[in-house]
Amino acid sequence: MLPGFSSKNNQIGGGKKNLKLKRHSHNDVGHDNNNELNEILLQYNLERMHDQQQYDFSHCDTHRDAYPFASSLSKNTDDESLFDHDHIYGISRSYSEEEEVKEDDESQDLNDVIEIRICAYQINTSCEVPFLEYLMSPSHDKDDKRVFEFPKFNYVSSKQKSAEKQAEEHILKILMHMHNEDAVDNDANGHVVKFRGIFKHVSEPKHDSKKMKSNVYLFFQKYFKKSKHPPQLSKRDHAWWVVSSEIINFKKVMYMDIDPVITNLFIKNPEIMRLYDCKGRLLETPTICYFGDEFQKIKYLAFFGLLKAPVKSSFGPFYVATNFLSSMKYACYTHNQQPFELYSGEKLTSGEHGKYKEGGVLRMILFIGKMKVFLRNGPPDHSQISQELAKNDKTIHKFLSLRDSNGNWTEEYDTAYKGLHFASVNDDVVVNPVEWFFKNYNHSLVISFHNIDTANIPGKFDVDYVDYKLK
Repeated sequence: MLPGFSSKNNQIGGGKKNLKLKRHSHNDVGHDNNNELNEILLQYNLERMHDQQQYDFSHCDTHRDAYPFASSLSKNTDDESLFDHDHIYGISRSYSEEEEVKEDDESQDLNDVIEIRICAYQINTSCEVPFLEYLMSPSHDKDDKRVFEFPKFNYVSSKQKSAEKQAEEHILKILMHMHNEDAVDNDANGHVVKFRGIFKHVSEPKHDSKKMKSNVYLFFQKYFKKSKHPPQLSKRDHAWWVVSSEIINFKKVMYMDIDPVITNLFIKNPEIMRLYDCKGRLLETPTICYFGDEFQKIKYLAFFGLLKAPVKSSFGPFYVATNFLSSMKYACYTHNQQPFELYSGEKLTSGEHGKYKEGGVLRMILFIGKMKVFLRNGPPDHSQISQELAKNDKTIHKFLSLRDSNGNWTEEYDTAYKGLHFASVNDDVVVNPVEWFFKNYNHSLVISFHNIDTANIPGKFDVDYVDYKLK
């Protein structure tokens, strides 16, 4: 199977017939399917504004929607029912008469302000295979924890500005804030967004409540222009580009939660995450992964790219990434958990157990492709490298089944994976972290890098500690 492409295209919407069914008729308001190709050409022209080479579309014998979900959205912003309180706050008609009166009174007390959520997405083509990113903002819940949600604003009915125009202005303001806190008064040069339609999602009632709530989402496409380097993001940043894997699989951005309403929206409507190539093939959705090390080294890797693992590593001299908590072992502590200093005498660690003064982590996406999973009860690695290392290292001897130092897995697979495992060595518990090894660097992309706050973490690595924070 080619990395980045589904092997089930004929079953899940990759064919010509299925895509046709998702398109609007020519009678749809403000929508002309003949302009879809021009939009994609605009997308690639923006990305390659400074490139010498022009993108070749000759391999596309027939045009297909790259993101058919956007084409299936309603474009009718004049539909007043979308912004009506009785539709936003639906009332179950199975109530008793007394309950109905109470709920009607609540609806009448609501003012004319309606909360509208904005789903702004971009098709990131910086990797070998394109993927979707969604603009999300961290807010604070009742426990003062950061929760990522779609940007939202209070819509007030106005003859001068439609809901679409108000949403566009709001999203442009957020995009300018992402790069410069003082850019609010500047124009929107460099930011190209296009309204793609309206989607209404009914949330399930909480607990015993019989009151349903419908959220109105206005979808906008941000036309993506490749950046030279990934951004450094901190806890003070008001907007992040988030991938589907974080929303659905992990329900977190690093250690910060995703709004359950958003996760439920994606689970109920999986087509939001589906991206196709010009031949109608469903593209693989990448997973999120991380790489941790001392912050200055992380800055270097963010600009110049990952280095291959050493020859003696578990799965050979290839590229490696891990999950967030496993990456903290290397982001905050030296590999041997011993103090470390540069030749100049500058100490990079504090304490006796190699805790970095500044920790760092790369936030990455990875197209897994065809993956081999290594299990604890699998056959041991008989390679000369592993056998020699196991003679002097009891930890390696315990985890021989989680090794393939010769890299034989690369003959048939794109990625090697092992999960989190523990073993007892000399009355101490050793940890074998989660790892993905991948052979093709072009199947990965660093999308941001971060500085980890190491001031308040334990002086010695503790696998049970999970309260890591960004600076």
